[in-house]
Amino acid sequence: MTAALRIGYIGLGDIGAPMAERIAAAGWPLSVWNRTPEKMQPLLAAGAQAASSPAEIAETCDVIFTCLGSVSAMHDVMSGECGLLRASPSKARLLVDNSTVPPADAMNLASQLADASIHYVDAPVSGGAIGARAGTLAVMVGGDRQDVALAKPVLQSFASKITHLGPVGSGQAMKACNQVLNFGTMAALAEAVTLGRRYGLAPNMIVDAVAGGFAESNVSREFGRSLDADDASPIRLLVETLDDYYRGTVRKDLAGNLDILMKDLAMALDMARTRGVPLPVISHFDSVFRMIQHLET
Repeated sequence: MTAALRIGYIGLGDIGAPMAERIAAAGWPLSVWNRTPEKMQPLLAAGAQAASSPAEIAETCDVIFTCLGSVSAMHDVMSGECGLLRASPSKARLLVDNSTVPPADAMNLASQLADASIHYVDAPVSGGAIGARAGTLAVMVGGDRQDVALAKPVLQSFASKITHLGPVGSGQAMKACNQVLNFGTMAALAEAVTLGRRYGLAPNMIVDAVAGGFAESNVSREFGRSLDADDASPIRLLVETLDDYYRGTVRKDLAGNLDILMKDLAMALDMARTRGVPLPVISHFDSVFRMIQHLET
């Protein structure tokens, strides 16, 4: 550990909070800020310091991590009334973005930060809140080699796999590919569950039967775990929503609550259109959930 580095974390949502907790648990001096101050309390109990604004994070921290829900939220954190770029003076050397944003936006953010002499690394993650809590996330990284090297010891506090894929934007391009694989696997699993029901096969039987074979995946394992624990994991929710749809039932209770899912799907599909790549399975998945998202409640 580079003892002189102080870390800042902005965005303490379902995934950001456990990542920040693991950074603190690894012994890094940590300051945190969140738009909803109450979400900072568990971090403060774990030894982190509260910042009054993103600007204060930039004034007191060497490396800043962000995990935000949209590009507009990132712009607010950077350029808002008390944003990072309004720090005077700024101590920050590097911003590591764990958010999921289009590659073009990542490059734009990097350019804006460069004007303030702050380097940028895009480092979206895969593995969900469960992986964040366990420290087993996969991190897909884009940026200059020396910047990635500076960020890596901190990334290791919450990740079991860190892959440097190229310049800024490469991590986000890989996250889109990751989501295509995730959503495609969930769509296939939902179809298998729907087919199996017609032949008397319960969903947990299907998951158990494929374990150890080529059809097993992290998605199927998490779906099975959630069934056994009878909890409401995101993967179980999405698979069961598709299964319901294929059996003629639409989950109206999800209307208006799929913003993060729709953002990631839209990003992958927009990137595919830009490069002339057909994504028929993901397009179908997007259409179903977009219909549910906009149902009257």
